[in-house]
Amino acid sequence: MIVFDRVSKSFGALRVLSDLSFHIGGNQIVGVVGPSGSGKTTILKLITGILAPDEGTVTVAEGVVGYVFQEPRLLPWRTALDNVAAPLRAQGKTREEARAAAGRWLERVELGGFEHYHPAELSGGMAQRVSIARAFAVEPRVLLMDEPFGNVDATLKSSLMDILESIIQERQTTVVYVTHELIEALRLADRVVELVPGQGLRELDLSDRGAVAREWLAGALGDLVL
Repeated sequence: MIVFDRVSKSFGALRVLSDLSFHIGGNQIVGVVGPSGSGKTTILKLITGILAPDEGTVTVAEGVVGYVFQEPRLLPWRTALDNVAAPLRAQGKTREEARAAAGRWLERVELGGFEHYHPAELSGGMAQRVSIARAFAVEPRVLLMDEPFGNVDATLKSSLMDILESIIQERQTTVVYVTHELIEALRLADRVVELVPGQGLRELDLSDRGAVAREWLAGALGDLVL
């Protein structure tokens, strides 16, 4: 589905990825964790083709690629319904078909009744739910998520993750979920890989997720104490 073969990428003198190789199979949910600047978003941009590798190759199976950003990135002059319908219209659906499908997806993310609200009238969490509905509405073969809950509080994050987890379980979609919060990745992902600056990619052993979470929390608390 997605193959990185000895991929390197630099921005000026800064080398972000070096000789990176990994494979993501069809319908897998892969969490990519690491600190800021480790290259997580660069991996997503290489998958979409927004960026090209300096060395190596990135191969992605044919199909629609969906993207959920850290911020909703909704069109402010369109309603929630029409924001979700817009990419469906671009796929060739009629206005009626696109709006009907958009309405179903807004119901799915618990925004029934808010179809005709504009982004400025929605809370941050509601706007992010619209962006999730928009991403899934196009029935992507691959869904890329770039720290989608980085700007919401813990209570709202839990609610949004409940919705996302439910949808992912129903869909046959390959998901690449980027986050700096390992706990998020452990909750959603089949596999978790860690980008370690200067060391490359490390796949975590998830045979005991609780132990992995405890080790990460201990490290995070230690950093706070220091």
